[in-house]
Amino acid sequence: METSLDAHAGGSTPARTVAPDEDVLTDGVHILTAVLLVVALLSSVQLPFGEAALNLLLCSGFAVLYFYGSAQLPEWREPARMVWLMALTGLWIIAMLVAPVGIYLVFSLFFLYLRVMDDIRGVVSVIFATAIAVITQIPGGLTVGGVMGPAVSAAVVLAIHYAFRTLWRINREREELIDQLIATRSQLAETERAAGVAEERQRLAHEIHDTVAQGLSSIQMLLHSVERDLTGLGLAEDRLAKPLRMLELARTTAADNLGETRAMIATLQPASLSETSLGDALERMAAGFAAAGELAIVVDVEGDGRQLPMRTEAALLRIAQGAVGNVAKHAGATRCRVTVTYEPDEVRLDVVDNGRGFDPAEVQTRPAGLGHIGLAAMRQRAVELGGVLEVEGTPGAGSAVSVAIPLADDAAGPTGDQVTGDPPSTLNAQSTEDDTDEGWQA
Repeated sequence: METSLDAHAGGSTPARTVAPDEDVLTDGVHILTAVLLVVALLSSVQLPFGEAALNLLLCSGFAVLYFYGSAQLPEWREPARMVWLMALTGLWIIAMLVAPVGIYLVFSLFFLYLRVMDDIRGVVSVIFATAIAVITQIPGGLTVGGVMGPAVSAAVVLAIHYAFRTLWRINREREELIDQLIATRSQLAETERAAGVAEERQRLAHEIHDTVAQGLSSIQMLLHSVERDLTGLGLAEDRLAKPLRMLELARTTAADNLGETRAMIATLQPASLSETSLGDALERMAAGFAAAGELAIVVDVEGDGRQLPMRTEAALLRIAQGAVGNVAKHAGATRCRVTVTYEPDEVRLDVVDNGRGFDPAEVQTRPAGLGHIGLAAMRQRAVELGGVLEVEGTPGAGSAVSVAIPLADDAAGPTGDQVTGDPPSTLNAQSTEDDTDEGWQA
C-alpha cells in the first residue's frame, strides 16, 4: 500500500506510516547519506585547522539532525517537517561553502524533498537545491561538469522517485484487487451456501405439499364420502354409531396431521411469506427499508392477485429485496415504487427509483463479483424459473429493475384431480364440505 508522507490539509494530522516497500528506498538513502558524510569528514584532513574543525562540526550536526529527523518524521506534522528540511538545507549550504565535497549531500536532500513533499513542491525544491549547488561553484570557476553533476543527479533522483511511486501504486492496486477477490469469493461461498439451503428447504416444502399434505386432504374427502354412503344405507343408528365414531376419529387424526404438515411447510418457506401473501410480504420489506433511511417506498399490486407457487413467490420476494437494497445503499434516491403485476400467463415485478442512476452497459463489463454480485444473483433467480430480468438506467435519471416469470396453467396450486387421481365427478362432489375446503389450502 502506498504510504507517502504527504501533509494533510492544515497540518492537522500526522503523516502516515511508511510502507515496507518505501522502507527499502529509505534505508538506501540512509546508507548513501552515511557514506557521503564519511567522505565529507575525511576531506577535513586537507583543510586548515579552523576550517577542518568547522567542517567536522557541520557534518556532525547534519548527521544528528538527519538521522533524528528521519526517525521522528512519521510523527511530525507538516510545519515541523518543513522546519527540519530548511535546517538541513542551511547546514548543507554552509558545509558546501566550507568544504566543496559537501556538495554531494545534495543527493540526500533530493530524496528528502520528494519524500516529505510528494507533489509539485518537492520537484520545485529539487530544482532549487540544484540551482544552489551550481551557484556556489561560481566563485571558484564554473565548469560543464559542475553544472551537469547536480543537474543529472536531480534528474536521476526524480526518475527513481517516479519509478518507486509507480511500483507502489501498482502494488497497492494489486493488493486491493486481491482483497476484493477474497471478499468476493467469501461472499459467493456464503451466497451459494444460503442459496443451496433455501433451495433444499423449498424442495422439501414442495415435496411435502405435493405428497403428504395433498394425500391427507384426499383422505379427508374419502372419509366424508364413506360417511355419506354409510348414512345413506338406512341402517339403524346403533349399528352406525361405532363406524361413524371410527370415521370421525380418522378424520380428526387426518386433520391434526394436516395441520402439522402445514406448519412444517410454513417453516420451510421464507418467513415473510409463511403467514402472508406476496403483497403483504413486500409491504413489510418496504417498511423495513424505509425505516432504515430517508426513502419513501410504495408497493402496488395490479391485476388479479392470487396465490403463486411457493418457489415463485420466494424468488420474487428475494429479487425485490435485492433491488430495493441496492436503491437504499447506492442510488441516493428519495422515492421508490415496487409493482407486482399479475397476468394470466406471467407475473411481473418492477422496482423503479428516482436516484442518481447508472449505465447498465458499463456494469455488465465489470468482472463478475466486483461490486454487482447482487444483480447477478437476481438475474440467476429469474433464469432458474424461466424468467427474464432487465435493468434500465440513465446516469442522473434513476433506474429500473424488471423481472417477468412465466406461470403454468396450474400455478395457483394443484387441483383435487391432480392429487388423488380419482374421477373428477367423485372429488368435485365433495367440494362443498367444510373439511374439503380446508384440505385444499394445504
